[in-house]
Amino acid sequence: MKNICFDLCAIPLYILILFTCRIRGMTRGRANRLFLMVNGMSLACAILDIWMEFTVNPLPLSRGAVALGTAISFAYKFLRNASIVIYFIYIFTATRTEYRLQPLKNRLFLWLPDGVLVVLLLQNFFTHNVYVITAEGGYARGPLLWLVYAIAFLYVVVGIAYCLYCKRYLIASKWIALISVYALTLVSVLMQMLNQQLMVELFASAIGVLMVLLLIMRPEETIDGTVVVQGWKAYQRMLDYILKGNQHVQIVVVKMMNAEEIRSYIGDKAFHDYVMEVAAEIDKLYYELHTHIDLYFERPGSFYLIIEDAKLDVKSLVPSFVERTTRRVRRFAEQGVHFEPKFCIIRCPEDLKEYQEILNVGHLFTRLGDPNQTVYDAAELVHLRDYDVINHMQEILNSAITGKTLEMFYQPIYDIHAGRFRSAEALARIRDPQYGMVSPALFIPEAEKTGLIIPLGNLILESVYRFISKADMEALGLSYVEINLSVAQCLQQDLPATVARLQARYGIKPSQVNFEITETMFDNLSEVMDRNLRELVRMGYSFSLDDYGIGYSNIHRLSKLPLEIIKIDKSLVDEMFTEDGQVIIRNTVRMMQDIHKELVVEGVETRDEMEALAAMSCDFIQGYYYSKPLPPDDFVRFLQARNRAA
Repeated sequence: MKNICFDLCAIPLYILILFTCRIRGMTRGRANRLFLMVNGMSLACAILDIWMEFTVNPLPLSRGAVALGTAISFAYKFLRNASIVIYFIYIFTATRTEYRLQPLKNRLFLWLPDGVLVVLLLQNFFTHNVYVITAEGGYARGPLLWLVYAIAFLYVVVGIAYCLYCKRYLIASKWIALISVYALTLVSVLMQMLNQQLMVELFASAIGVLMVLLLIMRPEETIDGTVVVQGWKAYQRMLDYILKGNQHVQIVVVKMMNAEEIRSYIGDKAFHDYVMEVAAEIDKLYYELHTHIDLYFERPGSFYLIIEDAKLDVKSLVPSFVERTTRRVRRFAEQGVHFEPKFCIIRCPEDLKEYQEILNVGHLFTRLGDPNQTVYDAAELVHLRDYDVINHMQEILNSAITGKTLEMFYQPIYDIHAGRFRSAEALARIRDPQYGMVSPALFIPEAEKTGLIIPLGNLILESVYRFISKADMEALGLSYVEINLSVAQCLQQDLPATVARLQARYGIKPSQVNFEITETMFDNLSEVMDRNLRELVRMGYSFSLDDYGIGYSNIHRLSKLPLEIIKIDKSLVDEMFTEDGQVIIRNTVRMMQDIHKELVVEGVETRDEMEALAAMSCDFIQGYYYSKPLPPDDFVRFLQARNRAA
């Protein structure tokens, strides 16, 4: 009887690898499925190898043992060679070059040797020229057994050569891991040929597969642990493979516009369940469209679909997908959560072929083109002025911080009770010499992403403090100016000290400044931020909450921070003449009055809106009905004329 110790050791290794893949969520995607198939087949081969030894020993064999041994040997040889073929395909998938297998001649090259093997094994039942099992002699090799090894050797040699070719796609540790499965298998087969009693092949393969698991199939690099879907890093790496391999694919970005608000409202666990339901509906496309789709997720709520079929009409599928997904997550609708996706279709490399451009468009497409559209086409976006601006935003921001392209505008805020303009909001703009006026909707997100929001925010603070020191606030009728603070600024340990220096340098009173914060501040409320805000309040500064109404604020949230003013978002004003909209506005005004908060309504553009809000006894109105944001000199002249008349 042969030494089965190595096979016995291989079985728990394969089981451990399968178990690890299962508990770490490595079951989605073609690469994961192929990897699991290789493991499953190898595990079956190890079990069959051991079973074979107990079947053909001791001699002589019964008629049943001969038949069973023949069947086991057939299954072992078929599965063992099949696992080598599947692993060969896995290499193409892991390097994102499986498109090379699409041409018919390449598919024939892939499957023809394996087809020959199957025919060879089937004819052996009649000719016994590959192997034979007899009652008296047990298992014996046939004259054509070498052909079985030759076919396997062909796959191994080609696989190793392709791994070396793909070295440019992978770091050294990963392509070495890919080669290790084949290399260890080759060495172990040679050892078995020299010593037929030593069954070491499957154990050696298990070591190689374990190396692949540890060095390539790393879920911390590929899986977003919160939702068990391939994550942002995996998408970046796959995109790099696609571009280097010049593969033609379609990339569909599905952005959940209200992801942050949903998570804040229903909590992390329920939000992760919600995302998984959306991912499951996307997964259905794989089966219904009969095309391969790789799915990736980026927090807070963006899905990236890489579709192999470059000719698929994706745009026509969007309405059906939205309808079906909305139906699937209807249980969340009972909690007030609605599926609000926007889509961007990128044909690669026809529309975009640069790595960073594709990433930028995926992040920023909703800020390009018509804000009311649902489906964006990258082929159209790349011709827009804003697209060019976004791709040069780093230069624009650096120029604004180091040069003089940052300008402050001021939008007056009308006090309904006093009948005059009593405050204003400071709004930053960049007037770039090459790209002209750049909207904050474009440069603020980029500044936050790159960390430039800190020097930019400090520059804004100084500009506004300088303006207040030069303007005669009392003569203008202004009580204070509102300045937006970003989350990043509020997380800086030295924020109170920075404000104190500006206050001393320009000689202004804290009561002349009101700091605006957004609802996302709640999600980042830390000890540092809480201490900063309360220290600024102690110094005499006041705070307002901006964009109330677009998230999921409640009384408890409003009581968390020292807020004096609540600013209602324009989206509520746009709906105020609907039945529900009037009720919401009216009750919001009453609630703020009951908890002693002043209320500013933003985005008022018509006389009807103004009169309706005045009738509800709102405190302040801000919007184009009174004035757009103005440069400092125009703002001063506006107040001098309007407040004097009042």
